[in-house]
Amino acid sequence: MENIITVEHLSKKYNQNTILNDINLTIQSGQIIALLGKNGAGKTTLINIMLNLISHDSGSISIFPNSKHPKEHIGVMMQDNITLTRITVKEIIELTRSYYKTPKTYQKLIEISDLKQFEHSKMSQLSGGQKRHLAFSLAIAGDPELLFLDEPTSGMDSKSRIDFWQEILQLKKQGKTIFVTSHYLEELENVADRIIILKDHQIKFDDSIAQLRLLQGQSLIEFDSNILDVFGNLTNLKKLNHFGTHYQLITSDPELLMQELSPYLKGVTNLKVHQNSLDSLFNSFEEGKKND
Repeated sequence: MENIITVEHLSKKYNQNTILNDINLTIQSGQIIALLGKNGAGKTTLINIMLNLISHDSGSISIFPNSKHPKEHIGVMMQDNITLTRITVKEIIELTRSYYKTPKTYQKLIEISDLKQFEHSKMSQLSGGQKRHLAFSLAIAGDPELLFLDEPTSGMDSKSRIDFWQEILQLKKQGKTIFVTSHYLEELENVADRIIILKDHQIKFDDSIAQLRLLQGQSLIEFDSNILDVFGNLTNLKKLNHFGTHYQLITSDPELLMQELSPYLKGVTNLKVHQNSLDSLFNSFEEGKKND
């Protein structure tokens, strides 16, 4: 399968401060890729370099190498909403459509934005969540093969977020490639095929969530109990979180930990055993913790 993005030995500094160092990355079509990293890790910088919005200091980047006009295949939804105060929703959608040879229909885009009843409203009159919906419809107006999403669901309510990711999964089924950053890791956990973690200015992890779980070796056991000063002494325990009578036990071996818990199970209710969330895995990775 052809690589639509190839990044080799890419580096970037701002005022002698290293932002990205020796980034190597290939992306093929039909994937949802989640780019993770703490604030200041360089996520937005990497995206901006890919979009040719800022220059890099060294290395190379290639996007759609067999196309004379690669930008025609790319859609972008940036973190900050752009508001043109005097233009209506309908006007901005039609204007954006006019930039492409084979755009999606206006009816499809207004449906995706869920703004039919606001199509004659000024952009400045929309709420923050409505502006995110509009930004998404504009990003896909040209029916792009590659879609960059930077904090796409920020400002959306819970139902809107669910609808948004359903639309993203439909795009994936069509063979589209989605490159996304988000602080809502619970959303990415359900859709991402691939996780890339930026840490210390470099890509430190690039694989599936399943592989991240294997690397971190973590499972979560939680329950309610009135027993005090017992669970912190368990030998197969990696971390203990305690909220009143609610306990969360993180372990690399849930089977052995359950054996240790067995003498206390009569004093335990609401017992659940499940894999750690992407949020917990990411935080542990950032802290440098993994299964030994």
